Amino acid sequence: MDKVKILIYVLLSLALQPNTSCSKKDMPFQPTDSLGKINKWVYDSMQLYYYWSADMPAHPDYSLPTQDFFKQLLSPKDRFSWISNRSTTGSLKTSAELYGFHYSLATHPFDAQKLVGVITCVVPGSNAATRGMKRGMLFSAVNDKAITPQTRFAAAQALQAESAILQLAAFNIDQTALVDSVRIGVQSAYVPQKSVYATSVFELNGKKTGYLAYFLCAEKDDGILLQSINKLKNEAVSECIIDLRYNPGGSVASASKLAAMLTGSFNPNNIFITYRGNRYGGAVKQSFQEAIAFSGNASGKNMSDLQARNLGLSRVFMLTSAATASAAELLAHNLAPFVQVIRIGETTLGKDEAAFPVEDKRSPRQVEWLIMPIVYKIADGAGKGDYSTGLVPDYPVNEVSHLPLSPLGQPGDWPVDKALTLIYGTTAVTVTSL
Repeated sequence: MDKVKILIYVLLSLALQPNTSCSKKDMPFQPTDSLGKINKWVYDSMQLYYYWSADMPAHPDYSLPTQDFFKQLLSPKDRFSWISNRSTTGSLKTSAELYGFHYSLATHPFDAQKLVGVITCVVPGSNAATRGMKRGMLFSAVNDKAITPQTRFAAAQALQAESAILQLAAFNIDQTALVDSVRIGVQSAYVPQKSVYATSVFELNGKKTGYLAYFLCAEKDDGILLQSINKLKNEAVSECIIDLRYNPGGSVASASKLAAMLTGSFNPNNIFITYRGNRYGGAVKQSFQEAIAFSGNASGKNMSDLQARNLGLSRVFMLTSAATASAAELLAHNLAPFVQVIRIGETTLGKDEAAFPVEDKRSPRQVEWLIMPIVYKIADGAGKGDYSTGLVPDYPVNEVSHLPLSPLGQPGDWPVDKALTLIYGTTAVTVTSL
């Protein structure tokens, strides 16, 4: 991506030069006030980088506040581009990013007119973890407002604020009712990054299946990722379940490293990713080796390290949810030409797009705003992509359709059970944590 960015920065500097050959009628807007100059910089940057630049208005209203000006440039197809003045966050954060917990809303087990929140994953070391939250906990209200089908969106919005109060609930002793327990407050705070949550092996009659809960494509953890795959390699697993349910993406290079260790036969020169941009960006293809070369972590950058850990699989089971996004979706989609990918769970978010920050590189900087526009659509090595509506699972499974929730990655965890049934015909297997 850096090579592409360098090329586009050069194009941008050329694009911003005055065109003296234009007639007065065709001359681009020339701002005279500070707001106009900022908005003109935003427009020129978007025209050069933005994937949907051809759909931008030819004559936008430069007098609008910059945030509103930016919005009028966006395509109706765009869900993810944002702009920030550096003092405010450019995009809304999820509960996982704010507090450190993932959740899903499920039908109340004893009242069809209500919903209940289900904590599905808690980030170790986060505010949610220090408050004692754990996978499987339930909550019936947010900020003292009960969750119903009518209030579900308000509840979701409340969980995107700087703080929130959850009314916890639990099954009674004989599991015939849900009873409210304590109210617990959560605060927005630093959430530590963690990629690998669990590595284990399922076994029945000598047949071994590896399980890897990979919930963030974070380069700092690439060494841990390689260690986990090496453990599965040493166990001689013949099948593998990759759990991406709570993976929002991250580094494409890290996702590519994992893909390289999962392919049935790994060739570092095989084309793994196609980036499709606007008329300036064009199409950029990257092999495994080229994608991995952009990693900031030396672990796995040497192709021989990945080849030594290659599991030699003929198929991979991938668990997904609506929280599976970006680089995690790329992994689940782009691996398919190289090994059979069987997706289990829920339809993914549908972020088949790549973005990078655009800022004023002049010295001194004249515009403080930071833009994060969608620059590319992502496809596999053959150019197949277009999954903006999400990757549909081969076997739909809603993990919160049966409560109480079972421990992550264990028999009883519904998406895991489906994979085990497809592999063994039963869920009665032994489990060994690595």
